[in-house]
Amino acid sequence: MMGRRKSNGRKKANRKLTPEEQLARSVATPSPGKKKRKGKAHSHAKPLDPATGSNRKPHTERKPGRLREGFRRVFAPVRHSLTGEWLGGPEVIRHLPFAAFLGVLFIGYIYLEYRYEYDERAIKEGRKEVRNLRHHEQALRGRFESQLQRSRLDEAMADVDLTAPDSPPVLLPDANPTSP
Repeated sequence: MMGRRKSNGRKKANRKLTPEEQLARSVATPSPGKKKRKGKAHSHAKPLDPATGSNRKPHTERKPGRLREGFRRVFAPVRHSLTGEWLGGPEVIRHLPFAAFLGVLFIGYIYLEYRYEYDERAIKEGRKEVRNLRHHEQALRGRFESQLQRSRLDEAMADVDLTAPDSPPVLLPDANPTSP
């Protein structure tokens, strides 16, 4: 079928020929079984230029303008870093141990930062727990002191032959009511 496409959505096409294959095709003579076309006789491929190895026409070199040269000079470091050629340079390879050392320091710093936060959180939780235990201890001590004072009062009253009242005290009315 003509409209069939590959899985990636592109039409089927022939592969590109290498320069050697193009040269061989341009040099090859037509086979005797094929009929020649009427009119001009054209071969499929143009002969390759032996000096450059391509079939493109040589173009004349233009001198770049001042503006273009300025852009080229300004953006040269960006273009150089985007190509990635500098990653394989000898000066980069020479500094790899130092870069590894910096990486280890960076990872160690991150580890210590997390460890510090973990320990700080544990200290805060410990302080909160100590504060809660102190409050609990003070409450227990207060209860114990009140029971201790009550038992002393009962002992002192028993020495004088007094007993604690069973009913709560009654509030007596005021004899001289004052009106506001």
